[in-house]
Amino acid sequence: MKKAWANFVKTFQPKYSVVVNMYHVVPGTPVKKHAHKHEFGKGELDEASIFFHKVVKKHSQLGFPNTEVQLIKGKKTVVQAKNYGPVELVKGLNVQSA
Repeated sequence: MKKAWANFVKTFQPKYSVVVNMYHVVPGTPVKKHAHKHEFGKGELDEASIFFHKVVKKHSQLGFPNTEVQLIKGKKTVVQAKNYGPVELVKGLNVQSA
């Protein structure tokens, strides 16, 4: 009975995803955006948060510039975000998806 109730409640919880946007800037050409998205199921905030922190730690070690990492709830609510480099400045330039 408890498991059935937990599954019923889980259907109303939001999905989570971790999005990594990398912006490649080469002078004289449009800025290229590479987006990597890893989706999690409904109500899996703990797993998504652990994965988000792993990605942030790895990016801190490697030091990629112009990168933003976001933990997103549902379709567009940003729960946590981490930027490396002048991401806001680069977003304002002419961005072309790769």
